[in-house]
Amino acid sequence: MDSFFDSSVVIHYASFAKLIKKPLTKKCYDYVKNKKYDFILCHYVEGEIKRRVQKRRIMYREVLNKLVNPNHNFDKSSLFNSLSDRDKNFLKQIYEFFKNKDLDVAKKELSEDQLIFEMRIENFFKFSVDDILVEEGSIDKGILSIVKENGYSHADCLVLTSAVQAQQERDIFSFVAADKHFSPNGYEFLEKDPRLKSYKFPKLNNLYFN
Repeated sequence: MDSFFDSSVVIHYASFAKLIKKPLTKKCYDYVKNKKYDFILCHYVEGEIKRRVQKRRIMYREVLNKLVNPNHNFDKSSLFNSLSDRDKNFLKQIYEFFKNKDLDVAKKELSEDQLIFEMRIENFFKFSVDDILVEEGSIDKGILSIVKENGYSHADCLVLTSAVQAQQERDIFSFVAADKHFSPNGYEFLEKDPRLKSYKFPKLNNLYFN
């Protein structure tokens, strides 16, 4: 069965390295590496992944700034304040991991980790993605409004609506995610919405719950 990816899986896959070895990142890494059938993205997910590369560069640069100068104040940094709360917390965790290490070792490991992340993203797009579907401007506003009513974030609504649209013209594929927001119960509830009864839905495969 083909796989239509949420950005969460790709980002976890690319993040699996020396600094991040959580079970979920390993699960996503294995899923991508053991590719079976076609891998599909929507254009919104493509953009999200590329934006994530830029965010990681900002986070790692900020960590390095504070390692070099302990007086560097995250809260007064425009780079730091451009991040989401989740990314700010992740940044602080990385800093805590490195703050008592030798500076040259920290620089080397940060550089290697980001290099691996970006290389995996580049190779994923180059060698693993078979199709990119549903231009952002063509996302169905009717489906989108119904999905929004079910409590998903705006980004999740765009991805899920794109997946449902793409499914109408293809054999059933897996909607592969690694995100607690795509819960099996919530997804099943959406599938049963009478306004969407004429639509085929992908089969949810959320690695966060599996």
